[in-house]
Amino acid sequence: MKKLLVISIILLIGACSGIKKSPKPDPFFNTEKMASIMTDVYLIEGSMTSNRKSFVDLGIVPDQYVYQKHGIDSISYKSNFNYYADRVEDFIEVLELVDKNLQVIKDSVTERQNRLNEKPTQLDSISKNKIDKVLESVK
Repeated sequence: MKKLLVISIILLIGACSGIKKSPKPDPFFNTEKMASIMTDVYLIEGSMTSNRKSFVDLGIVPDQYVYQKHGIDSISYKSNFNYYADRVEDFIEVLELVDKNLQVIKDSVTERQNRLNEKPTQLDSISKNKIDKVLESVK
């Protein structure tokens, strides 16, 4: 039994040692461009899960939108994605940039939402009197 386990482990290690990483694609996207593309992909996917009907009604094809926006095609995106996925340290760097981009967007939306939810400032009595006088003069 021990011999079978040892042979299995040796075969497994041998089988995994020949794995080749994806070659550098042409065109190659640097980490910033790849992060920008992936940010848009995550935003589109999130939007699709929350409101698919709007995309269908407007005739928006999410993948095509992202490819057109960044001037790329599906093959170059997938080959760059595979390139980064094979290199864990580089992929983590891309994902950290994506996280940073999404946080900036989230903060912007939160700030805008807070501004929209603020109550209008109360007018002091002097301002009210001025407005009343203007309204009376218009009548």
